[in-house]
Amino acid sequence: MSSSVEKIPIIPFQKYLIEILQDDALIKKTPKTKEILSRRKNTFIKEYLKINNVSISSTCSVKTENVYKTGHLILSNNKLIIHQYESNKTDNNHKTTNSITQTVDIFYPIFFIDFNMVTCELVIHKQKQKFRLIILGKNLEEKDYENNNKDYIYKYRVVKFKMPYESNEVFKLICENINKSIILSNGYKSNIFGINLRNNFCKEYFIHHKKFVEVGNTGDILLFKGHSTESHLQRIITSDDYDHVGVLIKNKEGLNVYESTGSEGVKLRPWHEFITYYWYLLYDAMAFRKLNIDINAMKEYILGQNSNDKINENIDNKKVKELFYYYFNKNVDEFIEKTEDKKYVFSKVGYLCTSKMKKNSVIRKSYSCSELIAALYYYVGIINDTYEARNYLPGHFAKRGEIPFKKGFNLGEEYIIDFSSSFLIQN
Repeated sequence: MSSSVEKIPIIPFQKYLIEILQDDALIKKTPKTKEILSRRKNTFIKEYLKINNVSISSTCSVKTENVYKTGHLILSNNKLIIHQYESNKTDNNHKTTNSITQTVDIFYPIFFIDFNMVTCELVIHKQKQKFRLIILGKNLEEKDYENNNKDYIYKYRVVKFKMPYESNEVFKLICENINKSIILSNGYKSNIFGINLRNNFCKEYFIHHKKFVEVGNTGDILLFKGHSTESHLQRIITSDDYDHVGVLIKNKEGLNVYESTGSEGVKLRPWHEFITYYWYLLYDAMAFRKLNIDINAMKEYILGQNSNDKINENIDNKKVKELFYYYFNKNVDEFIEKTEDKKYVFSKVGYLCTSKMKKNSVIRKSYSCSELIAALYYYVGIINDTYEARNYLPGHFAKRGEIPFKKGFNLGEEYIIDFSSSFLIQN
């Protein structure tokens, strides 16, 4: 790196762009400040591309809801993402006196597509520095799943982009890289259908249900958005995106969902039943959030188990993870043993409860869905006692919510689980 260029620390890309955009908004526009911001941005992007295997990075506008929105385009690992920053974005949900404060990401995707999950074609308009993605889809109703119907009705969705601020050479390079990503993707090798028929498919992160089974682990969150009128009304009343929540449990039998429902109470349900019996068709969406755990948090957790296991600076991280999950899974199993088959109940006044959680009080005769997850998280020792378990709603476990995790624990990005893209027609 040239000594004439200001050296900046390598920090997460989203955090850095927020800094740049905040600086750009707050700093008085002068030739000097513009030069500094441009230098910092260019230096960072070069390092980011190198470290994170990003093919290309640029400013780009995408047409959504009949309006062009400008953001920062990133092309990496066959994924095209356009991020945008929005200042002073607030959320007024859950403003009752004792409710959990809600927070909102100020840096968010306005467009996201994984070329491994869709089949599409790139059309370039060189003179206007515009390009289009023509994305293949089809109509697929419940009867098609049941009858394995192959008489698909094809649909196409066209997404328009423009890059008026880039030179012809840069525009050509970006289009070449996008086309290369398409050609190297699974969507190019086989016709993949489904997710592009969703209204917000390009504004959400997606994960294929088979990949979800691979990466899902004990403690991860599963959010549900139901079809029913009751589900819809609940989301209106709570101002949430989801009306039900469960937690993943991985054991010798495979991946399971631990949840409390009105029909069956508290149950541990094998994930494969959602696929075998097409239960996922009962929901408009199912979303997955990974429970992320810092290695130092794992060490603290092990030391807090009153064990004889000694943690020192030289211990291998693999050993730390083994010990952590031994104690973590042991505590989860203990909680399940004490709470499975309990009744479901949703208390209208429980949400206003002012007391804090206590370990001996989280084992109850009945639970709502979100109360069960909060109780489990507290029982196994990864959240603080800031709020009573009954204060929690499904929305608190979504990306707009806030959970009082202990240091080193957090929930990752919200991914919509894609089921329909498993339907392939070989070329």
